[in-house]
Amino acid sequence: IVVPDSANHTMRCITVTVLQCRKCVAPGESLDSIARLLGTHWRVIWSTNPGLLDPTGIQEGQAITTALKYATKSGDSLASIAMRFGTSVQILLSVNPTLSADSVLATGGVMCVVPDVVRYDMCPEQPRSSTWEPLDEQYVEPDYFDNPYNWEYVAWTDPRGQPVKEKNIDYPQLPAQVVGQQP
Repeated sequence: IVVPDSANHTMRCITVTVLQCRKCVAPGESLDSIARLLGTHWRVIWSTNPGLLDPTGIQEGQAITTALKYATKSGDSLASIAMRFGTSVQILLSVNPTLSADSVLATGGVMCVVPDVVRYDMCPEQPRSSTWEPLDEQYVEPDYFDNPYNWEYVAWTDPRGQPVKEKNIDYPQLPAQVVGQQP
């Protein structure tokens, strides 16, 4: 870019480097509005920005990553890349303004890709079980006899510090016994 310098009446050259796959947040933009422009979900944009801890905390003028960089391979086309990443050719073109629909991709060229990871991450809804019943009908409150350790008392009266067990005669059911070895 050539910029006139009015003080000295000279021209100055300025080099501007535009970072690929990044965007400066405009006033009023959110991750959701940026994601809608890119045809994706806000969680995709959030996941490509590990330093952004709060998805609602983007600031005006902040540079955020909007897509992943992909190095093209031999035989790649816009359609094959779109299919591989679950996106569309239109979205690839929107995040790669230097490409056109009839572009021939050079092997090793770097382009931006917005993968549709949300589609692949979501689990399909599971069918309702035939044994389903409301939670309040499934839950049975524990009582004294549900504890398998209540059939004996444990006292720490042994002089060596070992536990001493005594039978709880009030417990209605003793533990399982081996046939032929009754107490």
